[in-house]
Amino acid sequence: MYFQQNRNSLEANRNRLTVVGEGEVAATPDIIQITLGIRTEGESANETIQTNARIANQIIENLENSGIPQDRIETKSYNVRPMYDYIDGKSILRGYEVEHLFEVTMTDVNQVGEVLSASAKAGANVMHGLQFKISNPLEYYLQALAIAIQSGTQKANHISEQIGVTLDYPPLSITEISDQPISVFQPEGKVLSTAFAATPPITTQDVLIQAKVTMVYSYN
Repeated sequence: MYFQQNRNSLEANRNRLTVVGEGEVAATPDIIQITLGIRTEGESANETIQTNARIANQIIENLENSGIPQDRIETKSYNVRPMYDYIDGKSILRGYEVEHLFEVTMTDVNQVGEVLSASAKAGANVMHGLQFKISNPLEYYLQALAIAIQSGTQKANHISEQIGVTLDYPPLSITEISDQPISVFQPEGKVLSTAFAATPPITTQDVLIQAKVTMVYSYN
């Protein structure tokens, strides 16, 4: 019993060296998502809904003609809202607003301009977001994690050489520092206009995927 307590005390008092390893991998986005659609206003709810539906159907048709499969065009939201004017403290119904938004998914950045152009030609007047994503983030994250461990090992070796001590291997612990491994680029929402009918050029850049670990070594 005394031997075990003494051993635990020695273990707790061993010299420790803690380092943080960081890794980073660049990945080219292979998924592009756009949220766009049509917002219409009118005095009659039924008439406004019908007008919106006609343009929405034309948007879908134009997107499919541009090479976007139907299963990659999904309704993001659909809302019918009454609009009021406030006169002399009273709410007076002046009409209705109908908004139908679609989420369009692509795997080729070169299609983005065509999608915006085709949508604008069909009558789309709203775009809420453009996102670039990675379909297999774990693959890149594991690469970054391996680099982080190598980085931590190099740091520990360098420090031990500088202070003249010998590290014990393997490290006592390696702890992953959990952050968001994937960053997504999403510009501010904007209103589609006829300018998009000219097939605007859309470019993207690599996404940086980062990993961090804390490594604890004992030394003597």
